Amino acid sequence: MQLQNVHPRPGFHPARMTFELLGQIPVADLTIRTTVEHSTNRTDLLSGELLYSGKVVAMARMWRFRSAPDSLERMREPRLQQGLLGFADSVPPVTPLVLAYDDSVSPPVPLELTGHTEGYLSAVEWRFEEARPFAKSGPGRAWVRPRIPLVLGEPDTPFGRLMVIADSCWSVCRRIDMMKHFAINTEITVHCHRLPEGDWLRLDGTTVTSPGGAAVSHATMGDRRDECAYVLQSMFVA
Repeated sequence: MQLQNVHPRPGFHPARMTFELLGQIPVADLTIRTTVEHSTNRTDLLSGELLYSGKVVAMARMWRFRSAPDSLERMREPRLQQGLLGFADSVPPVTPLVLAYDDSVSPPVPLELTGHTEGYLSAVEWRFEEARPFAKSGPGRAWVRPRIPLVLGEPDTPFGRLMVIADSCWSVCRRIDMMKHFAINTEITVHCHRLPEGDWLRLDGTTVTSPGGAAVSHATMGDRRDECAYVLQSMFVA
């Protein structure tokens, strides 16, 4: 989350961040290049590039705003005020990870027997609200928290944890049969109206698909208090 440290300005809030993934990012020495594209007494537009051997493999842009005044009225969507989103008072108990591409599979097949569990999947802790995590086709709801810092030797930040978990948007709401199709997320955009509190974050997401078009995943993110951010991801499907 190097962009957070660019041109630091106390009293400013990270309002929106977009990542563009241009290809595979190797596990190797990488270079980060950052720029302040626009800056006023109210807003900043920051950008960054991730390079491997001189080639740009990912790009990011962040809008940072002067924090809204405390006198601003707190407003939420009516469905959230009615509790329809269901942010829980406590995190669900441990549920074994499973990955079943066929919903008819019963009982679900353990994830470690059917999928790659190293890397990101094992670097975060999962608590699903459904009985069949990663196996149910349709909207998904899970509580997630990172097990390790994003950058070794650097303390995590609330916004950093938010971005780490946001990329799981399309994973918790599987709608694409990966045995029949190839799908990759080429970008992710997160709009954050307040910073999350605590380690555990909740993803409430779904995916829509259209033949002849593409797929889009979207999710609401929150903590034990209520929602705090919205996620959108465009998906290439073949």
